[in-house]
Amino acid sequence: MLEFEILATDGAARRGVIRTAHGVLETPGFFAVATRAALKGLDPAAARRAGIRALICNSYHLAVQPGPEVVAAAGGLHRFMAWEGVLATDSGGFQVFSLRHGQVADELKGRRRLPLPETGEEAVVTVDEEGAEFRSAIDGSRHRFTPEGNVALQRALGADLLFCLDECTPFHVPEAYTRAAMERNLRWARRCLQTFQELGMGARQALYGIVHGGVYPDLRRASATAIAAMGFDGFGIGDCLGETKQDWYRVVELVCPLLPPDRPRHLLGVGEPDDLVEGVLRGIDTFDCAMPTRIARHGQALVHGRPRFRLDLTSARRRGEDRPIETGCPCSACTRFGRAYLQHLFRARELLAVALVAEHNLAFTARLLARVREAISAGRLAELRREVTCAGR
Repeated sequence: MLEFEILATDGAARRGVIRTAHGVLETPGFFAVATRAALKGLDPAAARRAGIRALICNSYHLAVQPGPEVVAAAGGLHRFMAWEGVLATDSGGFQVFSLRHGQVADELKGRRRLPLPETGEEAVVTVDEEGAEFRSAIDGSRHRFTPEGNVALQRALGADLLFCLDECTPFHVPEAYTRAAMERNLRWARRCLQTFQELGMGARQALYGIVHGGVYPDLRRASATAIAAMGFDGFGIGDCLGETKQDWYRVVELVCPLLPPDRPRHLLGVGEPDDLVEGVLRGIDTFDCAMPTRIARHGQALVHGRPRFRLDLTSARRRGEDRPIETGCPCSACTRFGRAYLQHLFRARELLAVALVAEHNLAFTARLLARVREAISAGRLAELRREVTCAGR
């Protein structure tokens, strides 16, 4: 079940609302990442207090631990993790194929992990037309994902919005491999949609197709055209988006006009403050990213007026700063504590520090998107873009 309504536009930007069986998400909106059915260092109630109305969990991790049968027996993910709001699950394909190609950090740091050579060692991941088989990172046990089985897995987890099983190809693989993976992803998408329909899941859940093709315009165009014709409830833009911001800007600019205008568009794995505005300007409705909670664990708070919007709360400079992270922010950290206290918590390795800063970072993100929505309604998104760009320098 998914209803999407566009309330206002400003160029390619859209303000709207997504209605699901478990709640409403105003768009442009943000899905905070709760990979293993938990936000890192943060109670779901605190995320809701921060203005977050949607979470996304990972099917790969939940299939391995605790298992879909445990989640289903608890009444589904909403009850299992005590979340009252919109909830999505990705297929876990990114995590599965990261075992084969390498994590994002591997790519950024130049550590390339290609499929294993002829060493006789059992491959971490093997892929064929039917699906992918992989070893658990927890206990080494073997698991197999197929499009049909993955949709059934996400059905058992019970989220509102589901994503098709796919292989997310990184930047360093050859174009020929990206093409082959993109074409196989299209075949897998058809099988996911067929299973979704055969199981009668549309009354409670919605299925998103994903556009692939890496940085290759012809592949992106072919993928977007084919996925758009399949009739999914919404669409994700995934796969490698390139090495620079300009790369992913071009990908989104190419893809969005090829997708049905009456369906929501989700940009996977993007969440930097300036990227949110740039994505919305190009027609994106929702985002997900682990960045707000990830940088909190390293003592980094999101603020305006700092390079890359980062304030280092572990710095000795914070010791004498008896003021909030950001004046006017309604989060628990800003309304109750000063920077000096937070610096002390990080220096003392107190877990409270992470919880407070994670809540702040999510509140920052939610407030920014609220301003984006207001700017769209007022026809002033370009003006807000200039302000945000200057605030992050």
